Amino acid sequence: MTPPYGRRVTAAATLAACALMLWVAGSFARHAPRGAVIAGGKDAAAAAAVDSLLGTFGVASGDVTTWGPKAGGAPTGRIEERIIVPPAFRSLEFNHALSRRLAPLGMSVVATERSRENSVTMHIVRGGYTIRSLAFVAEGR
Repeated sequence: MTPPYGRRVTAAATLAACALMLWVAGSFARHAPRGAVIAGGKDAAAAAAVDSLLGTFGVASGDVTTWGPKAGGAPTGRIEERIIVPPAFRSLEFNHALSRRLAPLGMSVVATERSRENSVTMHIVRGGYTIRSLAFVAEGR
């Protein structure tokens, strides 16, 4: 029979080994580019849904500026778009239509409005990460 302190030492060593493994795994996860973690075929489907809806709502492709933001010099894995729309653009209807198209892909849409800037930003979220941000800016034509 093992003395009681032997079980404690064994338990402590096991817990220390588990903590070390979790620390190593967390270190790799923190240093992996976010785009690598969230990239996949569904992102292309989300892009196609956005492009299709923009055309349906009368937004010309020349009114869309797209870029990949960086944080600390590294890509964030997210796409941002600035979209010029007419003042009569129905952002709420666009939001609902986009939400319906993305729901089967496991994505959702979260929107914020800035009345002073006359803009609405919609964030496409999957797995807790924003993968695409659409900033709709109303400008008179």
